[in-house]
Amino acid sequence: MSALLHDGFHRSVDRSPHATAVVDENQNQTTYRQLNRKANIISALIDEVSNLGVCRNNFIGVLSHVNADGIASLLGILKAKKTYVPIDPYYPEKLFINVISKLELDILIIDRPLFEQFKPHLLHCNLQYALITEKHGFPSLYAFKEGMMVDLPTDEMAAHAYFGSIDSPEPMAFIDTTDTLNQVSDDLAYILHTSGSTGVPKGIMLSHRNATTFVDWMQKEFKLTHSDRIMSRAPLKFDLSVFDIFNTMGAGATLICYDWNKRRDDSIKHRDYVQLLERETATILYTTPSTLLTLMEKGRLFQKTNHLRTIMYAGEPFPVAKLEKLLQLAPHIAIANIYGPTETNIITYHWVRDEDLQRDSVPLGKVVDDTEIIVVNDDANRICDINEIGELWCRGGTVTHGYINQPELTEQHSIVSPFHPYPARFWRTGDYGYLDDHGELHYKGRRDHMYKINGYRIEIGEIEAAVANLKEIHELCITISKGSIQNAIICHYSLVANACFNEDGALARLRNLLPSYMLPNLFLEYKELPKTSSGKIDRTLLNQFCA
Repeated sequence: MSALLHDGFHRSVDRSPHATAVVDENQNQTTYRQLNRKANIISALIDEVSNLGVCRNNFIGVLSHVNADGIASLLGILKAKKTYVPIDPYYPEKLFINVISKLELDILIIDRPLFEQFKPHLLHCNLQYALITEKHGFPSLYAFKEGMMVDLPTDEMAAHAYFGSIDSPEPMAFIDTTDTLNQVSDDLAYILHTSGSTGVPKGIMLSHRNATTFVDWMQKEFKLTHSDRIMSRAPLKFDLSVFDIFNTMGAGATLICYDWNKRRDDSIKHRDYVQLLERETATILYTTPSTLLTLMEKGRLFQKTNHLRTIMYAGEPFPVAKLEKLLQLAPHIAIANIYGPTETNIITYHWVRDEDLQRDSVPLGKVVDDTEIIVVNDDANRICDINEIGELWCRGGTVTHGYINQPELTEQHSIVSPFHPYPARFWRTGDYGYLDDHGELHYKGRRDHMYKINGYRIEIGEIEAAVANLKEIHELCITISKGSIQNAIICHYSLVANACFNEDGALARLRNLLPSYMLPNLFLEYKELPKTSSGKIDRTLLNQFCA
């Protein structure tokens, strides 16, 4: 069992230094030893800057896609006993500046392509230093002084004399160190920002203990080995990336990285991703249902033989009607439904079975190790009976410390249970579900996805599950209009290739599945529904379209 998030990586470095840790789309390979050396150099530079006494806290921003340099940045931050804060490369300027300023970040680590893109914004962020990672060579260091960026010259020859060469085949004491001295598992490992339904980012604090409880359980259940090849999909700001990176590194396996810096048309990016998955013989894929459906439809996933043995999905429900197609195309692949808000990491799992296709929705399943989930009624004064719907409350080793700099919001979610004879602190997830007779949990939607219209209770998830049965629909999202047509149920959708849509015919079929008060009032067709950078359908944006 690991105490620190990067312990597993260190074990792999010591065990297999010459094994490939990361391979990218351009066929660049980075060994465990090389990755460790990159991380140790970044850690040393962080220490050097921190020792100047200018840093206001232990938080260090990372602006990078998932690649060898980005992973080395995370590891370097953890080695330096700091907390990494991924910044979404797709943030608009105002949000980018807001996140950096509110957390009072003094150091930002950026990979070179993104540095060129964001350079105009950096002067407005009140940063002290920017550390630019280079694919080949020593990192560059900039200081912010009097409204200017000052390039601090680093003598690369002197640096190589001190650190040694990243590519040297010979072991070197300092640059090859895997020591973790004076670090505590309750220290913060990372802060992830999620906007949820509000559109305003909340910084979720997660400790080494939170992360390792999750990583250790994932390894126990999914049994990664050094021969596995994990296909990276989630950006650093999305909690799925913790599995991609740290479970891969802990198993001594190989992470396959798509080049997100490369500009390409939407029409080919999904196909390029699938071709990379096939070329590099990926065995594990962990992503969202929306992404998986897009890879199947636009990227032609499963039209050729691949080496996938396991697919895990999370982040949103998988419509049963669409899941049936996946099971038909990939009958040899084990598929798992993984559930847990970012605030709790993963708290339930369910291995998908053929009989799940006869249900309205796939179960959330069983509770993971070191976790308790209770189902509580709306008045928060009673634990629900079996098969009774209520809010899911969770406690355990994976649950967040709360929201950074938002104590009031934290207190709304983190509460002491009135049902336990001791002070057991639970996290109110805002998700609704129920426990069945077999001890399995089922999902019934989010609190903010439930409406009362004309006296009727409307559940968005129930409407979406029904519309997903229409074979011509590729992807969909239901929103409730707050604009000129008050409380209209709007169906946003895209079509499968070469399909046609007839609204009257669709409504006729939906009347067999839904009561009249839950039928969509308006259908809006898209070439492809907008996605968040995490790969989920962007409900916030679609709501704004119809405001």
